[in-house]
Amino acid sequence: MKTKIFKSLVLSSAVFFAGSPQVSQAADFSTRSGGEFRGIYKIASSNDPIFPMSEKQEWFLDFGAGIKPGRSGGSVAVSLRQNPNVKVRIMAWQYFPKNGQIVLGNPFAEGARKAVARGAWDLRVRGDGVIFKRGNYQVIMHRADPVDY
Repeated sequence: MKTKIFKSLVLSSAVFFAGSPQVSQAADFSTRSGGEFRGIYKIASSNDPIFPMSEKQEWFLDFGAGIKPGRSGGSVAVSLRQNPNVKVRIMAWQYFPKNGQIVLGNPFAEGARKAVARGAWDLRVRGDGVIFKRGNYQVIMHRADPVDY
């Protein structure tokens, strides 16, 4: 049952993002952004309502292999930890190298076969961290240390 649901999520994510034009290869990501984007990140600060910060809450985003040549999208595990509870949601992501934007979306909508965009941010990689910025909102993430999770 879980495998069937996962395959459905991946397929629906692919349907949504397949219609999104790719202007250039993901290979130019490291030169445009100044770093690499992959692995698990912990949100250090956020004023974005999509990732609200409060005491005793921790957000983690796992992008897996991330952006690499020939691959500029996939799934991300978004975890909200409110000790002792952890909520995990699988979302779809797509990077658009022409404008340096990353889009996160719900991999499905009830009754639909498409992903639904949740937010689009300008993506900047700085050292061991990443900044998502959209309008007046900003999310600052750092690579998660294994002791964090």
